[in-house]
Amino acid sequence: MEQIAEDRRISSIESKLNSLIQRLPDLERRLGVLERPSETSESPPTKIHNNYLNRVISEAWRGYKKW
Repeated sequence: MEQIAEDRRISSIESKLNSLIQRLPDLERRLGVLERPSETSESPPTKIHNNYLNRVISEAWRGYKKW
């Protein structure tokens, strides 16, 4: 029973990682829009690093491999 529960948990993590990887280009495109400088003072910061997405995926993968 414990093995089945662990297999399901691993499968769920793999599914989430694959979903993030598939969505990465869209998320990078959205971040690119935020990175564009704007003429207004209320614009979002111009340097939002999309390395954040890669770091999130890397940390999730490392956590997965520890199992």
